[in-house]
Amino acid sequence: MAGSIAEPFDEWSGMCGRWHNPSMLHAAHGRRWYPARLVALALVPLLLGFARTASAWGVAAHRAVSLAALDRLPAGTAPFLAAQADWIGERSVAADWWRGVNEPFSKAAEDPNHAWYLEQFAFLTEVPRSRDAFVLAVYDEHRRLTAAHDVAAAMTNIHYTGTLPYAVMEAFGRLQATFRVWRDTAARHEPTTFVERDAAYHVGTLSHYVADGAMPLHTSIHNAGWVGDNPRGFTRDGGIHWQFENDFVNLIGLTRADIAPRVPATPRVLEDPFRAVLDHLTRSHTRLTQVYALEQQGALAREQTPDARALVYACTTDAAALLRDLMVAAWDGSARPVPTLPEQAQPNSPRNPQYDPATGSAPAPVPPVRP
Repeated sequence: MAGSIAEPFDEWSGMCGRWHNPSMLHAAHGRRWYPARLVALALVPLLLGFARTASAWGVAAHRAVSLAALDRLPAGTAPFLAAQADWIGERSVAADWWRGVNEPFSKAAEDPNHAWYLEQFAFLTEVPRSRDAFVLAVYDEHRRLTAAHDVAAAMTNIHYTGTLPYAVMEAFGRLQATFRVWRDTAARHEPTTFVERDAAYHVGTLSHYVADGAMPLHTSIHNAGWVGDNPRGFTRDGGIHWQFENDFVNLIGLTRADIAPRVPATPRVLEDPFRAVLDHLTRSHTRLTQVYALEQQGALAREQTPDARALVYACTTDAAALLRDLMVAAWDGSARPVPTLPEQAQPNSPRNPQYDPATGSAPAPVPPVRP
């Protein structure tokens, strides 16, 4: 099933399981249930862990991923991007600028775009192909947990689930649309300089989100120190996040030259880019305990640690490969004519059979398999 969660994650239940039974709560407190009080008692470690969340990857890794992807673009794919490489490398970190406490509206909107906490999605059988539908699904689960007096409700919201795959797909759509404008402008023999800069900007933004998804700690509630049950004795110190993504990356001197040769020469044909992004995040999540085990061994504090270096290369190569494949898909997609849809096929038409009245739109369709 497209977008399905392949296996349940039970670590969240393990963390909060002792609070799940309301009768136990009444017995323990001898009075009616007080949600705020129990949230403070049960979720302090988890709240502190989330509060320490850092930006995924430092400047060096973000820049290296974006430039390695450009190095592996096939000849003829958005050929003007090569001249914008330095600009793209600089823009690949810009999305983190929008998360400062001095810009509270921007921060509130942007923070979820940098995470996708897979343990939070046990209640989903399918990831919606719509940001709005996902937000509503999370809110419905929040209300269900609240009605059941379950303190897990306090962390069941988009800030503690994340919206990263939607940020990727929205950036992808903007890039494809900009490529289309470039083609139309070039066909009219008009200057394309500003459109090329726009495209480079969108590549940088897309690169940021794709690279964030390749950082294993951004796919987990354990993003800033291990929370809850900890049988392997992993660190609970939130510093592991920055140590892996920035300090160790700088220690080994990561550059585009370390990544580009590892990116397959032939791009993958992404029949369904959204599915490819979800798979990217799931694959990244499988590397979570590797990061913690390496920290436990002291490997992230030493340059000559082949396993830690190999993990950084694997993560950043995955990001560069997917970014390159998405750029190719956007370039190819921009060459296809935009269809004229009848009113009943418009996404925001109530006559559309897939129209969702709760979101005011149909979800993004699953692309047809091309011959």
